[in-house]
Amino acid sequence: MAFDALPFGARPDLAAAMRRDWSRLARSGTWWSGEERTAIAAVARAAQSGNETSPTELSAAAVAATQRLAVAPASTTREMVAGQPQDGLDHPHYVELAGVVSRLAAIDAFHRALGIQLAPLPPPRPGEPTLEPPPRQPAPGRGFVPMVGGASIVGALSLVPEEMAAQRDLHGPLYLSYEDMGQFDYQGGLHRTQMELVAARTSALNECFY
Repeated sequence: MAFDALPFGARPDLAAAMRRDWSRLARSGTWWSGEERTAIAAVARAAQSGNETSPTELSAAAVAATQRLAVAPASTTREMVAGQPQDGLDHPHYVELAGVVSRLAAIDAFHRALGIQLAPLPPPRPGEPTLEPPPRQPAPGRGFVPMVGGASIVGALSLVPEEMAAQRDLHGPLYLSYEDMGQFDYQGGLHRTQMELVAARTSALNECFY
């Protein structure tokens, strides 16, 4: 990620967080291998740019879910999320896929906003998924997938703790740390009220349906 070439630079913490996520993308996760995770990212990028998806080893259900999350997340329904375990896309696989697509969208949007080329996807690293279940029993609720600790935007990925940790790692530099979200007089590059105005407008343009 060539942030050093920008005439105005990029905050070191933000650049570091994005590089960490790029490294994380290439590694095997909990339910998907590094090769599958980078393939998911490639499908998401193709969908966002309107290009045809290149041949992939991903299942048709995984490709369809990736494309929908990349370009039309508001069209997702509970029935869509719940109805694909026979295609290898059960809830844990879906949650990890959603984590990969959503963080990719955030990082790519940052690049587009700065008018710089998207970072090339990293080469996948060898290794097998850990298949590690969450430490606490998830429960169904108002969300489309089971969650640990109840339905919330913070816990949306709690079925796959590694993805929840990755989301938290990027959330702070891009917006606010979870600890700072309760500070309504927060002052960073912008005042909290200015940040929320930008966030609300962005959410509206992106058709956020949370």
